[in-house]
Amino acid sequence: MPFFFMMVVAFMLVFLSFSAAFYLKLVPKKLPLRIATVAGMVLINIGTIYFMVNASSESDGFLFRSGMFFATICFIINIYSAVFFVISLLIRIVFRIIGKKENKVPEFLRGKLYRLCVLGFTFLLAIVGYINMSVVHVYDYEVLTDKLASGEEYSFAVITDLHLSTGIYAGRVDDLFEKINETNADAVLFVGDIADNKTSRGAYDALSEGLKDLKCPLGAFYVDGNHDGTGKSDMRVIMKNAGVTVLSDEKYELTPEITIYGRNDPRSFRNGKTKIPTDLSSDDFNLIMTHQPVNLAEFAAAGGDLSVSGHTHGEQFPLMYPIIAASNDAVMGHDEIDGMDVIVSRGVGGWGLHFSFPSTKEIALVHVIGK
Repeated sequence: MPFFFMMVVAFMLVFLSFSAAFYLKLVPKKLPLRIATVAGMVLINIGTIYFMVNASSESDGFLFRSGMFFATICFIINIYSAVFFVISLLIRIVFRIIGKKENKVPEFLRGKLYRLCVLGFTFLLAIVGYINMSVVHVYDYEVLTDKLASGEEYSFAVITDLHLSTGIYAGRVDDLFEKINETNADAVLFVGDIADNKTSRGAYDALSEGLKDLKCPLGAFYVDGNHDGTGKSDMRVIMKNAGVTVLSDEKYELTPEITIYGRNDPRSFRNGKTKIPTDLSSDDFNLIMTHQPVNLAEFAAAGGDLSVSGHTHGEQFPLMYPIIAASNDAVMGHDEIDGMDVIVSRGVGGWGLHFSFPSTKEIALVHVIGK
């Protein structure tokens, strides 16, 4: 954690240097006042980073949620103000090169009004993203297969990336499980990152109670994610105690026609010990549970018919899509890789901050239908 904390601090300080240069235009030209402004911005941002990566208290009550809200506002304003500063700087350079630096556009970009507009926009962006994280949708996906009888159908509720106490507060766990039960899914698939380092004791307790009330005739299943091992409790133990089947690089015969294979997370606390299955029957419909949507072509070659994943959070922060796409085989929604259907859920929550935009939050309800 110290190394990770230092990396995040370095990343944030780069953006802080841009946003400080951007907003100093709004501060009177008095050295003590400007020094105090920069020092305040540095302290606020370091506090924000510490809140993002540090372990939580026993509760994610009012004080914790207030801190999360404040951290979200500070982070978004800092990061995206820096982006606007760089964009405006590039535009001004272009106008200077073409000999039109006195044009109204660069003149506006140099002024205080532009900075106030950016401050207002980034503040509203933080508010919208905070609210958007709190709204969980149910999205339906259809997968057709000739390995089931014509018209035969099974439904799977894919639940991933709760990041309890960040994406889902303890007080909202009951509402989430009520929504899961309302899907009337035949089976519930928990595809990792249910918790992380900030998950409170109250959130773990609420999860345990919610799991006991799950309504899914074919059962519930769990594979770990890269953050599940960073919390205060062992997620595998919690799942097992609640009657959820934990899969660790192993398969499970759900019905005579459907086999579920659960993969250990390749970059989890288990040191990446995982494998591609070699014993999947070509006669079965093989459903692969893997937290991170990576190595999917290998799963397709091994006989996978459908993979369900999370991890990407869709595009939790604006402009992050290219980075997410570069490090995963798929980002969100329904895709196909080498004949295997691929569904990547945006997740119920997200990491670090209670913020998600433009991506919405979802329960992926997958309908596997015989054709």
